[in-house]
Amino acid sequence: MKRRWFLAFSLTLTFALALPCLGRTLETIHSERLRRDVPVALHVPTPAVVRQWTVRHPGPMTLVLFLPGAYDGPGDFQREGLDAFLADQEARGELPPSLWVAVTHFRSWYADRADGTFPYERFLMDELLPLLEARYPGFGGSPEARAVTGLSMGGFGALNLAARTGAFSRCLALSPALVEGPFQGLNWFVRRSLVKVFPLDPAAFAPWNPWKHLGGSAELIVGCGTEDGHGLAEACRTFARVCTERHRPMRLELSPGGHDWSYWTPAFKRWAPWLVGREEAAPAPSPAPSPS
Repeated sequence: MKRRWFLAFSLTLTFALALPCLGRTLETIHSERLRRDVPVALHVPTPAVVRQWTVRHPGPMTLVLFLPGAYDGPGDFQREGLDAFLADQEARGELPPSLWVAVTHFRSWYADRADGTFPYERFLMDELLPLLEARYPGFGGSPEARAVTGLSMGGFGALNLAARTGAFSRCLALSPALVEGPFQGLNWFVRRSLVKVFPLDPAAFAPWNPWKHLGGSAELIVGCGTEDGHGLAEACRTFARVCTERHRPMRLELSPGGHDWSYWTPAFKRWAPWLVGREEAAPAPSPAPSPS
């Protein structure tokens, strides 16, 4: 069985050498459901790294879905050096090879619009992930070999997708937008994007409410900067307390930083080993600061 798997993977790897998207690249993927092209950033390990790893570790490698925030996009994944960091760590043997895809959100909140006009969740789950797993069959293919992570709006999306789809075994939500209907107290830009996607009625919004589903059953880490200007550190602290009360295992990490990449980039690098399945490399939890 292992021999057949290795032969199939070797053939796939040989084919992948000819693919234009291999390596640290940007590309556009056409979506039939959205009726438009979707720019994405990909991190694909080099063939040499994959070959070296799979000889010693037969079995699937992790696919990570990366969800940017409302003011961010897949280009930030490249500009912040996350792709280069992963490539360097893989080449050194510090991280297992993993396939990452950072997507363009179109202010979708990573969900299907209630009126059915923009089914973004269905794009992710029915088009994007199957496409990547068909192209690179050594990555993903089951919840155990998939992780989802995001920041701000993407943190909300990561919690949502983990809970609603059951397709991911690990979820890292950084500075998540822990919104609730009818979305009062938010700035006009954020609220306008929310009401385009979700019902205002709290009961109707319940299937997407992170305070209700708590990210489902995926292994969960929630992180936030203690100087977050949107008050999300306290919201994350309350979210962790609710999880404890409902016996939902999770890990909370509050550390210095704001609502920006100066906090998110080091946090992603810190938790990358956990996301890609090297559990022993996960950092020790940071004590939650007391409210000031």
